[in-house]
Formats: sequence, C-alpha cells, structure tokens
Amino acid sequence: MDALPIMQKPVTVRWYREPWTWLVLGGPLLVVFASMYTAFLAYRGADRVVAEDYYRQGLAINKDIRRDSAARAQKISGDMQLDRSTGAISFKLEGEGALPSVLLLTISHAPRYGNADVISHVRLVQVSSGRYAGAPQEKFDADAMALWHVKVEAPDWRLAGEWADPLHASLRLKAAQ
Repeated sequence: MDALPIMQKPVTVRWYREPWTWLVLGGPLLVVFASMYTAFLAYRGADRVVAEDYYRQGLAINKDIRRDSAARAQKISGDMQLDRSTGAISFKLEGEGALPSVLLLTISHAPRYGNADVISHVRLVQVSSGRYAGAPQEKFDADAMALWHVKVEAPDWRLAGEWADPLHASLRLKAAQ
C-alpha cells in the first residue's frame, strides 16, 4: 500500500522573531525616538528670544546715545595707556567744563577659548588735573586677548572705542559721531 503523506503542522513564528518585521518597522521607530529625544533637548535648553526687560534695555540705548552726544558737546576726548609690568592704567582726559573726580572704565574682550566675554571694571581716580589712574583687580593676560572693547564713563557722558594693541600703543578715545 502506498504511504499516505503525513500532514505536518506549519511552524508558526512569532511576529517579533521575524527579521522582516524589524527591518520594516525599525527605521520609523528609530525616527520617532530620535525626534522625541530632540524635542526633549530643545525644550530643556531653549534660549529666550526676547529678554524679559527688553523695554528697559531699549530705553538704556537712548540713554547711551544721549551720553555720547553730551561727550561730543563738551568736546571730551582722552588717551589711555596700560603699563605692562604693573598692570596700571593711566588716562588723560581733555574737554570743556568740569572734569569728574572718578571715572568708570569697562573693558571687555573675548577669551581665546570659549565664548563668554570677559568683562573687567576699573575705577579711575583723578590724580591731577585731567589725569586719572587705576589698577584692575586681576592682571590682564596679554596672550589671551587681541581686541579690547573699552568704555570710559562719567555720570553724564561716555567715551567708547576698541583697542587692538593695548600692550604697545595708547588708545585715543573720542565721542561717538
């Protein structure tokens, strides 16, 4: 007699063990998880587009413009020098009208490494008529900076400029035009 073929049960493979399932679903799942992670990073590290005190900052710009025009009206100018050995700063001020007894010098520069500006404030005290002197709290690192943004301020006027070579030359500051 002929042998009857025996019917075997088909082997069932679970869906998660099938490689084609993962090949088809893997890409879209990876994109979904990557987008959720990107959204988390964006929410956590979001920068503020507008400052909270934007109106006050806008008014401060007008105040600075008025201070520049006051310096221009009084024909104020000055020469600044930095003594490399001591780190002392001397400033000679010329102009019409009474000169203040104390000036505030603000120096900012970008560091060699990193992106946050380094800002130093130096109080310049009048040592004789039209001459001021002061020393910063910390000594300036000459190798770490190439361009200084300098601002000399009095209560009612200011002078601003950029100093490209503070260790070898003096800086001539005039009122902004």
